[in-house]
Amino acid sequence: MNKIVKKALSALSGYDADLLNNYDKTRQFEKNARPYYNKSSCNMMERILHIPEGNGMPERDILVRAFSRDGKIAPLMLFFHGGGFVTGDFDSYNPICANLAIQTGYKVLSVDYRLAPENPFPAGPEDCYAAFQQIMSHCEDWYQTDPKQTVLCGDSAGGTLCFVTSLMARDRGGMMPCKQLLIYPAAWCDYREDVPFPSVQENGTDYLLTVKKLRDYMALYASSEEDYKKPYFSPLRNTDFSGLPNTLLITMEFDPLRDEDEELGRRLYRDGVPLKYCFIPNGIHGMFSLPPATPITRNIYRHIKQFLGVTNVER
Repeated sequence: MNKIVKKALSALSGYDADLLNNYDKTRQFEKNARPYYNKSSCNMMERILHIPEGNGMPERDILVRAFSRDGKIAPLMLFFHGGGFVTGDFDSYNPICANLAIQTGYKVLSVDYRLAPENPFPAGPEDCYAAFQQIMSHCEDWYQTDPKQTVLCGDSAGGTLCFVTSLMARDRGGMMPCKQLLIYPAAWCDYREDVPFPSVQENGTDYLLTVKKLRDYMALYASSEEDYKKPYFSPLRNTDFSGLPNTLLITMEFDPLRDEDEELGRRLYRDGVPLKYCFIPNGIHGMFSLPPATPITRNIYRHIKQFLGVTNVER
């Protein structure tokens, strides 16, 4: 990594926000920092999913926003946004979802799942699972697409939710995605002490996503001490990874989550899950949010398109 870039990242990382007490200010900052979304760049439609009471969750509505490159019929990709389960913003991810639709040719459905701490674990995963199952049950009527072609995608915490949604579908006998795209997900989710992955300390001070932020995110996300050991909270707490869909797992060289993602890949491979593992040199956590023309982000999209088997889609 360029020394000047590394020095700038280190300086920016030193200003750790007090997430535990000011997460609302961080949400507003992230919303303001996202580039303006030009609706003309992508067709957009919204649908409200009514979710009945179940799995310990109340009756509720979930907003889903669809992004389409040209408005034509296309396979579906459900997208779960990142933000540590706390600060990610559904609206601020509009440019990212639009770019994903333009780059892949898929119809990208962004899911407005509930955030912690107002709605701590397991609200987020249950929303993602419920939205996925309802869309899978109606996608032929609503979107004229084959549910067997539907894929899941998410970055950071959204990648975790993507993986947990597949786990829930397997464990509960629900409909499964044909593929899942995990972009630097959190796989361990307990960063308080004795973390068994060296990259958390190696990359946890100078590359924007710090150990302090990781601890704060998880403290706000967890509803109890027991949550940290639950498989739907911490994917690496699972003992059986078999039966999960074909997986693309993308990690960054200077991401504190790098080593736990590598371990997740090893366990998927061990249990017979078709896997493409991609290590991005010089990358840091959050780079998928940058414009597709950015070299490292372009590399991420290259792996995504190869995995999906699409070519010459972007314009």
